[in-house]
Amino acid sequence: MSADEAVSWVSLSEAAKILGVHPATVRNWADQGHLPSQRTPGGHRRFKVADLEGWAQAQQSNAALEAEVLVQSALGRVRLEIGERQFAEAGWYRHFDAQAREAMGFYGRRLMEVMQRYLSSPSEQALIEARELGLKYGETIRSQNLKLGEAVEGFFTFNDLILDAMIRVIEMGRPIAERADAVRKVYALTREIIFALIDAYEA
Repeated sequence: MSADEAVSWVSLSEAAKILGVHPATVRNWADQGHLPSQRTPGGHRRFKVADLEGWAQAQQSNAALEAEVLVQSALGRVRLEIGERQFAEAGWYRHFDAQAREAMGFYGRRLMEVMQRYLSSPSEQALIEARELGLKYGETIRSQNLKLGEAVEGFFTFNDLILDAMIRVIEMGRPIAERADAVRKVYALTREIIFALIDAYEA
């Protein structure tokens, strides 16, 4: 084997670093036939760098489409749940005037857009946008003379619907590791929003 050929093949641990996942995940992908590999005479796995790079690019391009499908499916479920549960029955919701309800609907749609982008390609910018939305939520709710506890209750009522809907959609066919990753990303956005909402009340 030439020097160039040797460099083009990497070990399981090196393949995991290239793909940014745990070695066990790479092993599972190889076992399932998703990721091409070969074994050395000693039984060790070897992966071709070109295969890893091509596979990673394909996964990245698919991620945006999958995130869109996931968020749109979840949003559909959220709308259905909101219709069934009648938010209007909640005490905190009755305090909202028409303008505040319209603003909250707008922020909700923006949140889903940010979530879609963050699920497909996590970035600090998405977290910044989530925090800005949290400030807007807080300012709008505070303008309706709601207490902080009522504001947090309202946010988590909506947030719980999103999480529940997304988990249901994810469970339809995603591997357990990917389900957990999606939930962690949603939690990261939620964390930014709730802290910003509290900041808006303390301002």
